[in-house]
Amino acid sequence: MLEDKRLKVFAAVVESGNFTAAASSLGLTQPAVSQNISELEKDLGVRLFDRSNRGEVRLTEEGRLFEGYARQILHWYKAAREAFNPSPLAVGFKPEKPATVPLDPATDALVWSSDGDLHIEIRKK
Repeated sequence: MLEDKRLKVFAAVVESGNFTAAASSLGLTQPAVSQNISELEKDLGVRLFDRSNRGEVRLTEEGRLFEGYARQILHWYKAAREAFNPSPLAVGFKPEKPATVPLDPATDALVWSSDGDLHIEIRKK
């Protein structure tokens, strides 16, 4: 059975070129990445990667074909998830002129940075 996690692991291995870097980027162990790829290969009935003795991996012909499908599946899975669980809207603006904003000393909430962007911090005192 294809799972979102396995597809993410597959994509991370493709991007990084090895299991160790993929594991690091995903916050997993290298054996967990290897297990996910092995299970994915078993489910599909094909070898997705050629592995070298130095730990590097390259996509097989089947792996290159599957990469396109995996990326599309991940894209549509994300779109469906966002349709049912929309994330909050973030609105930003850049003022025409620098402004002086009186700050509430209890929160120090509004902080203008040197690049003109507004950063909001909430500090518990």
